[in-house]
Amino acid sequence: MQQFYALQLKILDRGDGEQWARTFTPDGVFQAADMPDPLVGRDILTQAITRQSLMHEGLILRHWVGQLTVEQLDDNTLRAQSYVMVYVVPNQTLLDGDVHFRHHTLCDDELIRTNDSWLVRTRYVQTDGAYKSTKR
Repeated sequence: MQQFYALQLKILDRGDGEQWARTFTPDGVFQAADMPDPLVGRDILTQAITRQSLMHEGLILRHWVGQLTVEQLDDNTLRAQSYVMVYVVPNQTLLDGDVHFRHHTLCDDELIRTNDSWLVRTRYVQTDGAYKSTKR
């Protein structure tokens, strides 16, 4: 499971919205505490990452996942929770740019087994300092 998240976040850091969206089910949901509405479906997820990449042009984002816990809900469903820290690096030579801590989040996922891999069905992200209750 750790490898799934490492690969998924590397895809996100590259800004490859289409490939990142394929790590979700076709009707996958991404909801962050500071978002008014969830992002639903691969097309919407792809568009969101494309917009984010344009907003952060000139910067390199790095996501770091840790404290991963996994609970099996049934034969084909897992609940995974982790802390994710996001860092920003100026897109110059890395030696010249300062690394900045951006924020810390709690990531709460429900994953579904498909063939030999896992896909995210739902992801709820709470950024520390921006808590909003999401009852599940």
